[in-house]
Amino acid sequence: MTDNNKTFRPEGNEDAMAFVRRVIAGLPDREPLLIVEQLVEIAVGELKSRPYDVSATVSDKCMTVMLRHNGKPIDERMVWLMGDHTDHVDYYPDGDDGWILTICRGIPPFFVTRR
Repeated sequence: MTDNNKTFRPEGNEDAMAFVRRVIAGLPDREPLLIVEQLVEIAVGELKSRPYDVSATVSDKCMTVMLRHNGKPIDERMVWLMGDHTDHVDYYPDGDDGWILTICRGIPPFFVTRR
């Protein structure tokens, strides 16, 4: 299996939730990725109307959503909660007053079982 990365960005003035829903809806095995939608909703709620940039990268193995914002960081407890419900969450400062949150969810490999 190859690891083909495809990056997605919001279209027009699409908000983060609509964006993530659109990306997930376009994937063949979306069931394991639905948790990402809920985690993005938590993150956006923590930002309390502050502006942010969002993007998503999808490969054969995982989906990664990145939120970048300025100002006060997201509550560390929320980041821990997100990490408990997905494969990997990373949250770190990005230069002057910026923060980057990445939420990664693995896509299970397709397999066939015999009956």
